[in-house]
Amino acid sequence: MLSKINLIIFTIVIFAGSFYYFNSNSSYQNSIQARVYYFLGNYDSAYELAKKAYEEDTYNKMANTVMIQSKIAKTYESYIQQGNDYLQKIDEISIKKDYTQADKARVKMMCEIMIESYKNLAPSTLTDKTLQETSQKMQKKFIQLYEELF
Repeated sequence: MLSKINLIIFTIVIFAGSFYYFNSNSSYQNSIQARVYYFLGNYDSAYELAKKAYEEDTYNKMANTVMIQSKIAKTYESYIQQGNDYLQKIDEISIKKDYTQADKARVKMMCEIMIESYKNLAPSTLTDKTLQETSQKMQKKFIQLYEELF
């Protein structure tokens, strides 16, 4: 009976000590906040907070993981944003009455850039699935556009 009480007291002390350590350590507070931002989809804030937390404590694995995953997610977001910008430019070109060779070359270059830059995206198991699916759809749009026009 005495050993059970000692085990319970030991467990409570360990949990209380861990709680106090994580509450008082600003690196872990920042990494937890960064993780929340990551799950909310605010990858810029998550990256900045995780980077700050990792600089405070290089042994903080959660900060390192969130920082790396946020960086990967930011590359996916920039790929999607670039694709949307290119699609808008292609729409503007297609509306014009006179479609020149320079316009055709510009559209071809935009398609090739988007098709090739998709290969540089490196997903991980923690990367948001919607980002991966959206970027894959973006690449398929440009492949289809490229095949139709060239």
